[in-house]
Amino acid sequence: TVELLTREGEIEIAKRIEEGIREVMGAIAHFPGTVDHILSEYTRVTSEGGRLSDVLSGYIDPDDGIAPPAEVPPPVDPKAVKAEGTDDDEEESADASDEEDEVESGPDPVIAAQRFGAVSDQMEITRKALKKFGREDKHAIAEMVALAELFMPIKLVPKQFEGLVERVRGALDRLRAQERAIMQLCVRDARMPRADFLRQFPGNEVDESWTDALAKGKSKYAEAIGRLQPDIQRCQQKLSALEEETGLKIAEIKDINRRMSIGEAKARRAKKEMVEANLRLVIS
Repeated sequence: TVELLTREGEIEIAKRIEEGIREVMGAIAHFPGTVDHILSEYTRVTSEGGRLSDVLSGYIDPDDGIAPPAEVPPPVDPKAVKAEGTDDDEEESADASDEEDEVESGPDPVIAAQRFGAVSDQMEITRKALKKFGREDKHAIAEMVALAELFMPIKLVPKQFEGLVERVRGALDRLRAQERAIMQLCVRDARMPRADFLRQFPGNEVDESWTDALAKGKSKYAEAIGRLQPDIQRCQQKLSALEEETGLKIAEIKDINRRMSIGEAKARRAKKEMVEANLRLVIS
């Protein structure tokens, strides 16, 4: 016989799913522009009469005794067209009823104002610390960690969450594309041993003088590297442009993506366990 999931086991899996999501949120908080984007989305819905449920569905606090989540509802489509043909009285009554339902079931606007206010305040403190000290200074790092701690419990709706994840992953995709191009030029075209490339290239991604020493060296591939140097440097210039655009070093883009992937994998594994447990329940 297959052991079915207990209520406690279900809660434990749900907590691991949310822990993974929190880790993703904590990682992407370090990517410039992500927190600003969500703050602007919050401002938009609160100032233009939108719905908080278009931005977030709740909060994931690690010490909450959370109930296991049901199927995650799809984000509400703001473009959904209301059915026509009702008279004015019926429309007003339906609208009032809808508003009451949203107040009851949607995120509490008072709590949201407190949460987003705290994130906004910390964002300003972090911005000033980054400007004064730079991203690598311990003071700026401490403020970024404080910002992530406030941002990561916000449970975004799938549309918002996936948009941020794709933004961060998109930077890595662009980075990888240029690294692959440089490796092909060096290894495939110049016949530089792959082991040599993997040993020498990291840390020199945007250093356009890196190929100077290689081209002037005594290796068999020196002449070919010299010939391909303009192509290699063009790829490096694209990496420099990416650093400029994101405000992050190449190593930082990789690290943020690495931490994001760890959180995603943790949530994915737990979700798989939940699905398998539910299937066992169905066929038992």
